[in-house]
Order: sequence, then C-alpha cells, then structure tokens
Amino acid sequence: MRVKTVQINWHDKLPIFSVDFDHSYRGPGWRFATGGGDNNVRVWRLRAPPQPQSDGSSDGQPPKIDFLAGLNRHAAPVNVVRFSPQGSRLASAGDDGVIIIWRQIDGQPAAAGDAAAPGEAAGAASQQAAAAAAPEARGGNVAGEDEGEETWRAAAVLRGSLADICDLAWSPDGAYLASASVDNTARIWDARAARCVQVLADHTHYVQGVAWDPLAQFIATQSSDRSLRIYQWTAGSGLGEVRPGTDVARLAATHRSAPLPTAATSVAAEPATTAEAAPEPARQARLFHDDNLASFFRRPSISPDGRLLATAGGVHRGGNACHVWARDRLRQAPALRLPGLQRPVVAARWAPCEFDAPSAWAAGARRMVLAVASQSEVAVYDTACGSRAVGLMDGLHYAAITDMAWSADGSRLVVVSVDGFATVASLDHPAPALPLPARHDAPPPPPPQSQPQPPADSLPHRPAAGGPASAPDGRRRLAPTLVGSL
Repeated sequence: MRVKTVQINWHDKLPIFSVDFDHSYRGPGWRFATGGGDNNVRVWRLRAPPQPQSDGSSDGQPPKIDFLAGLNRHAAPVNVVRFSPQGSRLASAGDDGVIIIWRQIDGQPAAAGDAAAPGEAAGAASQQAAAAAAPEARGGNVAGEDEGEETWRAAAVLRGSLADICDLAWSPDGAYLASASVDNTARIWDARAARCVQVLADHTHYVQGVAWDPLAQFIATQSSDRSLRIYQWTAGSGLGEVRPGTDVARLAATHRSAPLPTAATSVAAEPATTAEAAPEPARQARLFHDDNLASFFRRPSISPDGRLLATAGGVHRGGNACHVWARDRLRQAPALRLPGLQRPVVAARWAPCEFDAPSAWAAGARRMVLAVASQSEVAVYDTACGSRAVGLMDGLHYAAITDMAWSADGSRLVVVSVDGFATVASLDHPAPALPLPARHDAPPPPPPQSQPQPPADSLPHRPAAGGPASAPDGRRRLAPTLVGSL
C-alpha cells in the first residue's frame, strides 16, 4: 500500500465534503468528482504515476491529477456527490437542499443506460440556448461552469427537501435516488421524472447516511437518533410508473440496540409453594453514537454482491466500531463487529469489485475489500483475511475525514477531509478484479396478490438463474429460487 496526500488547490482551500468515482468512465485513468465548501462540484482525472525504475528514481512520485470541469450551480456547500451506476450521470446535493443531476455533453461517448430521460430533457433546449448566448459559454463550457477539458450541464434539478442534504444513493438501475436530510427525513426521488415520490419520516433526528442495495431489494438509512433503518424496496416488482405518494419503500427493520451475552447463573431450589422467579430480560447495549457525535455524516455501504451491510457511527464496549449486518439476517443483531478505531466512524465504503478468492466473512462469497474511515484514520479490511484490518492509515489529515471512494478495479482509494486536501492510496491486489454479474437487467416478476411480500431478512443473495419454465399444456410455471444463507 502506497499513500500520498496530493497538495493541490482542490476547493480553494475550503473543506472537501465528498468524493466519488465514475465507474462507467472509459477514458484514460479514473474519473472522479469532489464536492466542497466553496459551493462547487469539481470533476478530476486520476492517472497512475510512472512505474518505479530499478534505481527507484520515480518511486514516491505523487499521482497525476487533471482538472476536467467545475460545476458551480449550488448556492451553498456541497455535502455529497455520487455518480450513477448506469451511465455517467452525476448527482450532487448540499446545504441548499437541492439535488442537481449533471450530464456530460461533450467528450466521452455516452455509456450504456446514459440516454437522456424525458424528465431530464424538459427544459434542456432552453438551457442550451441560454448557454450558447451567454459570453461565458464561448470558451467551450456551459455558463455556470469553470473552464476545463469537459463540459457538463445540469440535466435536472430536484427540489423539495426542507433542509440540508447530507447523503445520496442511486438505485442500481439509475432510475431513482435516495437522499438523507437534516429535516429528519429520507426521500425517494424519480431521477427520470425529476420528482419526489415518497418521504420516509421514521427517524426522529438528522438522517446522515443512506445506501441502496445493489440487488435493488432494500435501502438502509442511518440517523443521529442512534438508529439504523432498513426499508424494503418494492418499485422494482412490476409497479410500472411510480407516482408521488406511492409507498415504494416499506419499513422492515430498525436497529438501536443489541442484547449483551449474560453469564448463566444457578438458582437454588425453592420450596414447591414458592413461585418461580421470572428470568431477567437480556441487557441491551446501544449500537450507535447519539447526536453529540461531532460529524454530519454517518455513511453506510453495502457490499457489491449485496451480502453485507457495513455501518458508520457504531459503538462497542465503550469504543468505536463498524457494525456489519448479513443480508439474510437483517432483522437480527450484527453478524460482525469491527472495533479498535480511535475516533468515531464517519463512513464505510466497499470496493465495487470482487476477487477470485473465497471470503471468510460469508460462505460462498468471493473476496472483497472494505474501507472504514473514522474522523482521523482509515482501516482496510480484506474479507479473505478474517476480521482484522490488513492496513491502517493514520495521521493523513489535520482535520476530520469526511468521505472516501474506490476506483472501479479497487486499486485506488481517495480520502477527503475538512482540511481541504485529498489523499490517494494505491493498493496492490494478488489478482485482478473480476467483473460483477448483471443483476438488474431482468427484474423478477411481481408475486401474486394473494401472497405476502418476502421479509427483508430473507431476500435472495443473487437473482435466480434462468427463467420460468413452461408446462406441456402451455401454462407458465414459476421457477423455484434458492435462498442462500451466510
């Protein structure tokens, strides 16, 4: 592992609150975006430094960072930037309570799934006409953007949040967005129609993090009310067009505490006339920090295969921890705890790829890599190496860490901080990353109305292979689906 803090002017020496890689990018290097306290979103390209020579002449050189575009339509600090998993669309949000979906309009050809939607296209012609007439656009960039190699435009603006937005998450098909806000709500947005379809108002304090299952079965939110909430997602089950007010997400589980193990005690025999004492209820231990945690971010993450959910802001035996839930036991206690960090965890981030090696965390899973960031350090875990961290980066920044992101192949990890700088960590893996199987090309058919929806803690790990079989008389027969277990 090689770590380098890049000394460039990222956001005019103001805090960097978020970072994310574009996994659909097909150009040289890796493209990523940052959001900062200067109200701007900036797009960059990361290029690997030259390979070290035999004499070590190029060893220790910083990675190459190219500025690609600056997007400055926000009226307040930008707290989160997230690229869509389908096509190179970028969503940003911040203290102005507005979500902007950006689209590149020149340079790289559009990736699969990057076609303009009707909702995003509404008003696009007028925006382009105004940009063409503006003097700022004559240099090649749309008005409201800094000069750079690429040109991006605001394809859609989503309004409706009543306060600052702390986090965003795309649905796997790029059709929906989930936002977390300090108005104590999480909201589900139709990114194509540019409207809010549901408000999740179950939390009682700031909602500071949200994650979307890559298998499109559930959404996880974290709040400073010391809770983790799991919502079952139903819009992918043949509901057709989703209209505002539709319950596309239903609360399935809430976690605030977990039982502590208690030592068995022997009870002396009592006379038969004496009533037996009722067993004492198991003691409960809080799982998360309360609202005194000095951070606006508690960013959870779900593994690329959908098996494991890693959370932020955890506590365990008086210390800080990252709690990990198993997919088939989402209503139960955490399956794994990762303690030992000196300061509270603000973000967890799985590398968006798998490796050809068995995992020790989940039976039948491949090797995956997880980064857990506290306010001052970053621990890297390898699921093939047990529950102990395989790497620890400490003392990277002078102020609190806010976010981090992995490149598509898991070889680069970018960490950003309130001090206005970013650190690039390079990791060498024993084997190249494997492509993930397509999971949302063919959504499963809706269940019959007479059958209840499956509970959130029994969701399948992967979509069933194949399709429904046909009986000799022409009737359709449902193919059984094996539900895996960790």
